[in-house]
Amino acid sequence: MKVAIFGGTGFIGKNLVEELLGYGYQVSIVTRSLDKAEEFLAKNAQGKETKAVKWDPSLPLSSVSELKDTEVIVNLAGESIGSRRWTDSVKQEILDSRVRITQAIVSAINDGYIQPHVFINASAVGYYGPSGDTAINESAAVGGDFLAQVCQAWENEANQVKNSGTRVATLRTGLVLGTEGALNKMLLPFKLYLGGPLGSGKQWLSWIHIKDLTHLIKYIIEDRELSGPVNGTAPVPVTMKTFCSSLGEVLERPSWLPVPELALKAVLGQMSEMLLHGQRAIPQKALSAGFEYLFPDLKLALEDVLIRA
Repeated sequence: MKVAIFGGTGFIGKNLVEELLGYGYQVSIVTRSLDKAEEFLAKNAQGKETKAVKWDPSLPLSSVSELKDTEVIVNLAGESIGSRRWTDSVKQEILDSRVRITQAIVSAINDGYIQPHVFINASAVGYYGPSGDTAINESAAVGGDFLAQVCQAWENEANQVKNSGTRVATLRTGLVLGTEGALNKMLLPFKLYLGGPLGSGKQWLSWIHIKDLTHLIKYIIEDRELSGPVNGTAPVPVTMKTFCSSLGEVLERPSWLPVPELALKAVLGQMSEMLLHGQRAIPQKALSAGFEYLFPDLKLALEDVLIRA
């Protein structure tokens, strides 16, 4: 099966490429950074059917001839939400980068230029906004904060697909545990014996091991009944306090120094919202479809990432 991945050189994308190649998929990475994609494929996909496809997002996708026979589209592309303080211009860039690329893909599908059987578009559990202690599944309403608005706009664009032959799924991911990403940024204070929960520690954290996330994407590709929003999270979310306690235990470091809410807001501004207010998201659709997790337990997931990797 031929799969085109947008955002294939990012943390999730690289792991997904390796996952799909391991099952015999033919994978194309669609990117504006051709050198970066080719370097990654040269190191990790020798002897496999892969291709790096250059595309300028300012141009229609029909300008890329290599994608005409693509059977699956996975869109993970978008400006990082955690790399810079959220000024008005950065927030606009975060929104525009997601909507613009999704819009280009949807237009190519609706015009008949590409006719994938499945279109999986990234989203996030931030869709729900701050949800307190309430356990929520994919049927929960959209929130009202900035990240919720971004996710809603992102998903709305993906759902503009008019081709009845294309199944659309929007994958609402939580905190992805792997050797890159947010977890990697959390390690330094623990290694310096300064680790602890952020804010009150009572906020919920929906997480998933990177291997489970890539397995889930493959599962969505192959399960014809899975469509619409799908929570890309482990079955048991935890509080921030529990997460940091487990992280300290695995690292054999204390988790004793909370970071006050005021300090986070002073350093990160509005971006602190995504750390101080979480979601207790349950992956109801994945569980109902029979998806089996490799790492349903947080401590086992952290051990696999931090010790066995």
